[in-house]
Amino acid sequence: MIDSTSDQKDIPWFYFISLTSLVMSITALLFRWREEPMISFSGNFQTNNFNEIFQFLILLCSTLCIPLSVEYIECTEMAITEFLLFVLTATLGGMFLCGANDLITIFVALECFSLCSYLLSGYTKKDVRSNEATMKYLLMGGASSSILVHGFSWLYGSSGGEIELQEIVNGLINTQMYNSPGISIALIFITVGIGFKLSLAPSHQWTPDVYEGVRFVRKIPTSLSISEMLGFFKTPWTCRRERLSPLGPRHSFYLFK
Repeated sequence: MIDSTSDQKDIPWFYFISLTSLVMSITALLFRWREEPMISFSGNFQTNNFNEIFQFLILLCSTLCIPLSVEYIECTEMAITEFLLFVLTATLGGMFLCGANDLITIFVALECFSLCSYLLSGYTKKDVRSNEATMKYLLMGGASSSILVHGFSWLYGSSGGEIELQEIVNGLINTQMYNSPGISIALIFITVGIGFKLSLAPSHQWTPDVYEGVRFVRKIPTSLSISEMLGFFKTPWTCRRERLSPLGPRHSFYLFK
């Protein structure tokens, strides 16, 4: 809003607002430590100490990512407002993903920061290689999301139409479907979908092409709370940033390749 209404582009002020909001979020999160677990938003979101650990890691990585990107943004002369917006939106999606308690919230939060990752990978839109990387990233991300949702649909149907994680467990027990082939199919599709998202072998073929074309790729740490249902993934994502040489961003790509 400040960028669209102000005539002067005060870049340090944009950094200050973003970093202040992240620091305030970390402070509020620390004050919640040792409080009783809570389920809110009609059962869609859960809060406990385990989720807060991953939320703290997300906020910490985002807080470090912004000042580390200042020099890079200045050298490439890219718009700082959109960059900060994508970073903060991805952070928000990751934090919601850590506490998601139903299938819909998990998918929406996952796509929230996935779409921001697609946009960040194509941030240098005048670079042909960046455009190619973004296209591959978008296509593979869309395919993985489709596979993941298909697995969710099998899980939804097998549990008798439940979307909350604990209700899904209860539904599988009540319907005696926990040993059925449908659950196996659901687990396979969900595992493949998340494997593509995390670029786990053998679903990592797209990763080298994307990382070769982008100037920076940022994957915020996250925790998929599906594990509370079927012992699923509690895997932190990594934050990666291409180093910048004194020669400039285009030379640094070949220098550190």
